Amino acid sequence: MRNLKPVVDALLTALLALVAIPGSHISAQERAKEDIRRDGGVPREVAREAVALWNARDTRRSRGGFMLAAGDTLRGDVAIIGGTSRIAGVVTGQIVAINGNVILVPSGKVLGDLTVVGGALEHEPGRVYVGGEARAWGARIRYRQEADTLVLEDRDFLALFNRWRDDDDMDGTQTTFLVTSAHTYNRVEGLPIELGPGVRSRIGDTRISAELHGIFRTGNRLSWERANLGHNATFELRQGDREAIALGGRVYDKVDPVEDWGLHAGEVGLASFLFTRDYRDYWQRHGGNGYLSLKGDGGDISVSYGRERWLSRAERDVPSLIDRSIPWRINPRTDEGLINLLTLSGTYDSRNSKIDPRRGWLLHLEFERGDGVLQSVAPTTPEVRAQGVGDIQYSRGFADLRRYNRLGPAGQLNLRVVAGGWLNGDPLPLQRRFSVSGVGALPGFDFRRVIGEKADVGTCATSSDADYAALGRPAQCERMLLLQAEWKGEFRFKLFGRDERFGDRHNVINRLTADGSWVVFANSGRGWLLGDRGDLRVGTGRVPDTGTWRTDLGGGLDFGGFGFYVAQAVSQSGLSPNFFVRLSRRF
Repeated sequence: MRNLKPVVDALLTALLALVAIPGSHISAQERAKEDIRRDGGVPREVAREAVALWNARDTRRSRGGFMLAAGDTLRGDVAIIGGTSRIAGVVTGQIVAINGNVILVPSGKVLGDLTVVGGALEHEPGRVYVGGEARAWGARIRYRQEADTLVLEDRDFLALFNRWRDDDDMDGTQTTFLVTSAHTYNRVEGLPIELGPGVRSRIGDTRISAELHGIFRTGNRLSWERANLGHNATFELRQGDREAIALGGRVYDKVDPVEDWGLHAGEVGLASFLFTRDYRDYWQRHGGNGYLSLKGDGGDISVSYGRERWLSRAERDVPSLIDRSIPWRINPRTDEGLINLLTLSGTYDSRNSKIDPRRGWLLHLEFERGDGVLQSVAPTTPEVRAQGVGDIQYSRGFADLRRYNRLGPAGQLNLRVVAGGWLNGDPLPLQRRFSVSGVGALPGFDFRRVIGEKADVGTCATSSDADYAALGRPAQCERMLLLQAEWKGEFRFKLFGRDERFGDRHNVINRLTADGSWVVFANSGRGWLLGDRGDLRVGTGRVPDTGTWRTDLGGGLDFGGFGFYVAQAVSQSGLSPNFFVRLSRRF
């Protein structure tokens, strides 16, 4: 194996130093060199952001243009429909112009983003100031008006099933009957369908909602049997809108994934349905909890406490489309028992866009304390743990930190750190453990494949690949750490020139036209067990030497809704490159 410790060290240093990377501010001199106007249709996420800003309660709205004189200061956000707007003063928030033009004179300053859709942005070169990102698309967007609210004319068929969200700000009581997928297609449930009635009532800033849904799992056949049935009932009282406090409770009998931080749920479901490849493991949770949550503009925090019965689920003969002769990977057994759970979680989000972030931070933290009685424990590879049946008490943490950095008008440097594992108490139950492998983490390495004879640092397997496969390839690591970095830049391919007749369609191949991003990335990480003996074990206060980490490099093309990539393992010799497709951005 080649020793790439210098490469890993450099990657580790760069990622841990991300706090020193500056924000996305571009000076006036740099911005003067940009051609801000963008060809092609308005990206769907940008159109949604524009409409959402108009609908926001605290936004200053104007129709037919807007004028701000020199020396005047407007605090907050501004949304404008139609006309031509002239900005000579200072706007402390962001400006969005919908189907109109904006003129930014030298004395004008916009401290936030400046976005123009369906118009032009005019400015004098070298003498303007925009603190955030300046963007302009000439193609107009289509919308309809319901009272004072704008509703984007969405051509997406799936948006019909989310129509209730458009009415969420209207007073009164609404009764609904929901039919939807509980989550993604998988080898344990097939397609889980959630259906049932719900009621929502709103008076001012106070909202009450209740839902009583049954879950039917298609499984390997449409039959009314216990394994195919579940339920999910919720009640919530919420006070406030952009800043809110919520108190609620849940009662459920559901199937959850063991790890859901890697691949997007839709990608897992599609791989399962088409190719008989399920990249998650599953377990059953039957119980209930109560929760309290606080929400603000910058994020949210919540605490919940409940009692659950944990059960294993076996894989079933769930149909797939391409080749049904391929056997499903065994769904690993999980620990079973009655557990009390205290969960604290919080999210901080300063990104400029949740769909297509170009700058800002995203931090998600989670703490879980469990105590109860295990009635059976799942098998692992040898010497992974000594936990037996009986009382158990443990604490577990998880953190996902992302930083998005804008480099000029089209470039980005994005960084991510993911960490999780045991904090104190007894060894973690098998369904609360981790792995670092596959497309969602280290795409240059095959999903949960043991490399070598023993001591696999991606999965913490301690046996041959054949013995590990007989258990279903469970995630066995008590702790893990993953570092990811990507450098992105835009590209456009237009064989037959410019064509905007299709309005706001974007990031799709149209008349041999494609807009997207090229991506170069690096990933490095590993998992480990706790202790002082063995190749996989590390003391509780230490991080494994970076020379033992797995590292890969790769690149590809990202079209927003999908991307094509190739990744090559560089910390391990003799492995072939992996080609893969993603249906969402890497992170």
